[in-house]
Amino acid sequence: MKHQARIWISASCVALAFGMPAMAQEETGGSELRQSTVTVTGSMIAGTPEDAALPVDVLTASELKLEGSPSITELIRNLGVSSGVDGQTNQFASNGLEGTSNVNLRGLGPARTLVLINGRRQTYHPYAIGEQAQLFIDTNMIPSAAVGRIEVLKDGAAAIYGSDAIAGVVNFITRSDLDGFEIGADFQQFDGTDGEYNINASYGMQGGNWNWVTSVGYNFRPEVKLLEKDWAILPYADNPVGGWSTLSNPGYYVPLGFNGTSVGPIQGATGDLGCADVGGFVNPTSGLCNFNFTQYDNLVEEEERYQVFSEYNRTFGNGVEFHIEGLYGYSDVPEWKTSPSYPPQELTTQVVPASHPGFQQYMADNPGQFPAGTLAALYIGRSFGWGGFPGSDGGPQEGFRTYESYRVASDLAGQFDNGINWDAALSWSTTEGERITNDTYIAGFTAALNGFGVCTYPITGNDPATGTQPYAAGYAGSLTAGAGGCEYYNPFSNAIPANGITGAANPNYVPGLENTTTLADWLTDGVGTVVTTDLLVFDASMSGMSGIQAAGGEVGWGIGMQVRREGYEVDPNEVTDLTINPGPGGTGPFSFLAGTTPTDEDQTIYAIFGELQVPLYEDIDMQVAMRYEDYGGDVGSTFDPKVAIKWQANDNLALRGSAQTSFRGPTLNQLSGQVTTLQFVGAASAFKAVDQFGDPALSPESAFSFNVGALYDNQNGFTASIDYYNFDFSDPIIVEDQSSIVNAAVAALSAGDTENPILSRITFTDNNGDGVNTADEIARIRTDVVNGPDIQTSGVDIRAEQVWDMNTASFTLGGEATYTIEYDVDDFDIEGVMIAGGDRVGQFNRSNFSRSLPQLKANIFGNYQFGDHNFRAVMRYMDSYDDERGDLTGNGTTEIDSQTTFDLFYTWQSTAWDLDLGLSVVNVTDEDPPFAQFDLNYDPYTHNPFGRTFKISVTKRFGGSN
Repeated sequence: MKHQARIWISASCVALAFGMPAMAQEETGGSELRQSTVTVTGSMIAGTPEDAALPVDVLTASELKLEGSPSITELIRNLGVSSGVDGQTNQFASNGLEGTSNVNLRGLGPARTLVLINGRRQTYHPYAIGEQAQLFIDTNMIPSAAVGRIEVLKDGAAAIYGSDAIAGVVNFITRSDLDGFEIGADFQQFDGTDGEYNINASYGMQGGNWNWVTSVGYNFRPEVKLLEKDWAILPYADNPVGGWSTLSNPGYYVPLGFNGTSVGPIQGATGDLGCADVGGFVNPTSGLCNFNFTQYDNLVEEEERYQVFSEYNRTFGNGVEFHIEGLYGYSDVPEWKTSPSYPPQELTTQVVPASHPGFQQYMADNPGQFPAGTLAALYIGRSFGWGGFPGSDGGPQEGFRTYESYRVASDLAGQFDNGINWDAALSWSTTEGERITNDTYIAGFTAALNGFGVCTYPITGNDPATGTQPYAAGYAGSLTAGAGGCEYYNPFSNAIPANGITGAANPNYVPGLENTTTLADWLTDGVGTVVTTDLLVFDASMSGMSGIQAAGGEVGWGIGMQVRREGYEVDPNEVTDLTINPGPGGTGPFSFLAGTTPTDEDQTIYAIFGELQVPLYEDIDMQVAMRYEDYGGDVGSTFDPKVAIKWQANDNLALRGSAQTSFRGPTLNQLSGQVTTLQFVGAASAFKAVDQFGDPALSPESAFSFNVGALYDNQNGFTASIDYYNFDFSDPIIVEDQSSIVNAAVAALSAGDTENPILSRITFTDNNGDGVNTADEIARIRTDVVNGPDIQTSGVDIRAEQVWDMNTASFTLGGEATYTIEYDVDDFDIEGVMIAGGDRVGQFNRSNFSRSLPQLKANIFGNYQFGDHNFRAVMRYMDSYDDERGDLTGNGTTEIDSQTTFDLFYTWQSTAWDLDLGLSVVNVTDEDPPFAQFDLNYDPYTHNPFGRTFKISVTKRFGGSN
């Protein structure tokens, strides 16, 4: 209740903060068939944009054309108010989100930005952001050719739209005014790619009281390997966290034998001496082989995408307006590339008997490395590494991701005889996603080390004829190790014919000891799920003029209701389903990736809301809105008010302000289920499995926010605006930081506090059999989705533009900047251990649940237009920021450098030919992304990794008018 009380206390302050007109634009041509006046994003009362008191930025399709018609992903990344977005390949943080894109206003998280299509909700993408458990809207499913304008409301809007609209709203408004046929294509290329291209076509018909516009799009991105960029794969000495792992193949061994009372270690760890000969790196500190897995990864995955959007609008004779739209989107990442294998989390089962042919050969070639009395060796390493994966001819492992979306939305709108406007809408959308990621079977690996690969069941290691393990005591079956269809898995370097990347031959390779393709395919399988989200929404609203006269005019009003049904279904394949295959430890049968359980959940949310537009005086307008939303059950309900005021001080100056509370209930994926992500664990110097568990007892998160700003217009071509924003969160839904848990656990072990509850969150493997847990023996980490610490963030947005009209030409100079003042996170508790918060602005934030937050982001542009020709230059600046984890590379700095890039655009819009031609050069000076202490050696949430990019785009229109 504290936020609801504070908003009324703040109302008098907001009244002094005032407001300004929104910068929305009316659609032209047939668009008035859908709406005779523009309903500006952030309000449900139809009116002119000049009456609005909301900080709305509008990006029209014609304006975007002047910047090379960027993809929606590129557009969102370039927005000053957007920070920490997904869209680049990044399997080391945005686990499994290849082929998707989202919006992250203010860096508050993609789930806290509401994305609308024509003012209506769209279902979530089925897979959440791995490290944050946040579901989001995949903007890649929206065909860019269908978009007429994009409205960005940089303000909380829960009072109008409900849950998710905490940071703001992005509303994609489609074009309905096309008359005729339009076809377009673009092609872009940078160093290392074969070129990516988009093809789109639109057809529109305009009748006297109806229109119908359909747009289709096709996008293709070819695969680009990280190896194509010289900054992307660095030596260990330059960045030891840049894709380097201590769990390699070749790996290292702990000799086992009789140590007096039992079988155990009889010597310390000894590395495979063939590491360097297969192209591996011998760590000078440990003397053991380290593996670089990113050399097998991609900077860009191959992507193919189809999109269709169609809408029909009609005004009937009685004035009732009908609108119906449909969307179909299909996105495919057919050959997602990753490491030849993942680091196993269960190492104690990886025992190689001394009778193993590869072991026998290795000891013969390297006498004295293993002591006399060696009966076996514990293998510390992964199944495939420097030699690549045999199943892909020595290349990476491959998986896939596919997503398919459908949407149908319709509404009727009209006006009663008494002048009251009414609107009723029904929308349905669904997205189905499927992901497959290969991993190694635990029991199958153990069986193959003992010579029973291929001939046993890989999930259990059992002989199909007896149901028992042939390498276990008491086995009475007929299988023989390494014979009759049974194969050995060989972990030694003598099994590797050549380096998987360079193809350089291994001088120690012994033909006949290699791991066959048959064995590799048997040993691995796809950890996979099909996840489906769906959303059914019914909206109804009425609005009009009240007949009540304020000093500045008549009071407008609006009321409405909404019912939303959200569905979320997880269908794991058989080997991933924990109810069928729990595996030896209950986390599934695989050595790295955990399984999951089937889920089929839904929830229904009910809401009522109201709004008043009050012209207090001739030059002061006020908006008051409120919404009651009920989730039912343990989540409960919320009441969220909002007040916004605009004062037109004079012809040149307008002031605006708003204050509101916002609310976001937990999504269904956060209330239950288990997800495993791959995260780098600094204390173990390796990637580890982080298991994430939902919580049915989650409370909703809430926020109090306010915004004050001003707009100046000198009526002679110069306009400027400045806004101060402030958000105060309570109970934000987060995923606990694995790094905080690990650091607290390591501290407890160092202090000898072996009973500390924080240790219950970590699974250790006793690699050396000494019974003492250490950081390098971490196998898995448990994190929970919880209501986290309070967060307060504030900042300033600035925009300015000067237009000089030179009769037959014009020149414009302008810019925008966002400066984040603070992003302060309170301390919070995990298992009784206090985790320090602090201000996270200007940080990389790899050690916590936040994302990269550079303090300043700015764009400056110059534009010259004459006749059909337009020239545009843009300078983009990203501030430097710090890696809060400290110096991990030993180069004496933790700073991620600032970056300034320059883009050039030329556009020819020929009215005579109905033809548009665009030429672009992005990042003219070919700047590399700044170095970051990360697996990819740059920050994919913030910087563009492609270097200088050339693009050509062509659009041709036939018939009608545009």
